[in-house]
Amino acid sequence: MLFRSPSASRSWRGLLAAVLAAACAPQPAGAPRTTVPAPDRVAATPAGERWTVRPNGATRSHLVHLDAILVSRVDSVERTDSLRATLGTSWTYAAPPSGARDVPARIAGSLTTFSVAFGGASPLETPAALSLPAVYAAEQSSQVLQPVFTFPRAEECGPAAAALAMLRELWVSLPETLVVGATWADSAEFTTCRDSIPLAVSTTRSYRVVSVGSRDGRVAVRVDRSSLVRMSGAGSQFGEPLQVDAEGSGSAQLEVSLEGGAILSGTGDSELRMTMRGRRRTQQLVQWTRLSISVP
Repeated sequence: MLFRSPSASRSWRGLLAAVLAAACAPQPAGAPRTTVPAPDRVAATPAGERWTVRPNGATRSHLVHLDAILVSRVDSVERTDSLRATLGTSWTYAAPPSGARDVPARIAGSLTTFSVAFGGASPLETPAALSLPAVYAAEQSSQVLQPVFTFPRAEECGPAAAALAMLRELWVSLPETLVVGATWADSAEFTTCRDSIPLAVSTTRSYRVVSVGSRDGRVAVRVDRSSLVRMSGAGSQFGEPLQVDAEGSGSAQLEVSLEGGAILSGTGDSELRMTMRGRRRTQQLVQWTRLSISVP
């Protein structure tokens, strides 16, 4: 009875939990909306005025919270699960030397806290298999690409690699100068391993500068981000072959500091639709996820 045993159910939830940060998009009708906190002061933005992004090597600290609802269907049986996850991290960004277009920017940091819970009444707990702090490293090419983990590598199947997937929401690509109305995009293709199933992931994110303001004495730009993601992979679980295909889309609202180019706050919502095909059954899953990013 593939897909119906409690252990199999936990496995599917674990698979979705590991990729729930892959995209951010609208929630179901009627769900309460969240917004980025208003800046302290909205600055004048004359047409054509430009602002310079000033990357630096300062240590950044962030908290990321995710709340997800997962609806799965096998034949006529439908099940709804909920999931919450939170992590804390500190990291640094090392920009390449000026003019060195072939040298990637480097990100180095550590995952300081991570906890997850299934069900609204369940307490958040750190998985026993995850050892904290967990160090990580990533690189971002001089082209308009998203950062890619170099340690641990995405194709690794350890618990740290799964937890670190949420960090992708923290890293934004920014042009050297910004103006209200400016648009750009970044992309990434990589392989990730979730629940022993390798998944090929393709994601594209589009950005648009909405306004500029001041937050905690720092100049910050308000950026809208939309994203698209596709995933596919094949493997086996509980002795059964399994094919996984998924698509997601999303939107997020971010407040980004010009000093350092890091997110100050952000919210977003996502929808991910996944099909899992076994030899005897096909399972359809829809996951809605709400994202919140803050600075401690």
